[in-house]
Amino acid sequence: MNISFTAKAISLFLAATVSAVFLTACGGGSGSSSKTAKESGSSAADTTAAEEKNITGETKSWGVFTVLVPEGWTLREGDALDEQDPHYCSVKKSDFTFFDLKSEKDDVMKQHYEYNKNTYTDQQKDIPATKVGNFEWNGFEYGGDFNKGFELYATADGKNIRVSCCGFRFDSAEAQAILSSITVK
Repeated sequence: MNISFTAKAISLFLAATVSAVFLTACGGGSGSSSKTAKESGSSAADTTAAEEKNITGETKSWGVFTVLVPEGWTLREGDALDEQDPHYCSVKKSDFTFFDLKSEKDDVMKQHYEYNKNTYTDQQKDIPATKVGNFEWNGFEYGGDFNKGFELYATADGKNIRVSCCGFRFDSAEAQAILSSITVK
């Protein structure tokens, strides 16, 4: 009987710990920055939302991308496997709140997008085609208040781009400021 109680107590402790880590993993997302969304070519509605939160930062380039990096955030160049990969970068607020940008071939982009759509199913809803900045984005968002994120893809001028975001809603000021600033060469 004592072993059963101890096992239950340990199980509850582990469940609480895992829940806390999960809720923290893709949570949070109010950031400040230094170049306004207006300077990066967003629409009037996007600019208003971004200006209300004073999203400012520095526009940086890596490989094929140019993107706004909000103040206090970092630009990670390449990916974990190849830090020199010019078709991948991340705009990171933290390890759990970030925007991953990838320029991919059409079939690869669709394959990764579909995989993620089938994986991130918690409170998933489609995002209708929406023009933000230089791209008309399609995608979905997922999660509640503590594990929110979205996955988007777009094609413009023969260039494909996919954005995976953790920690922000699609309509957040941070997301709108970063998405409106993206250019691909």
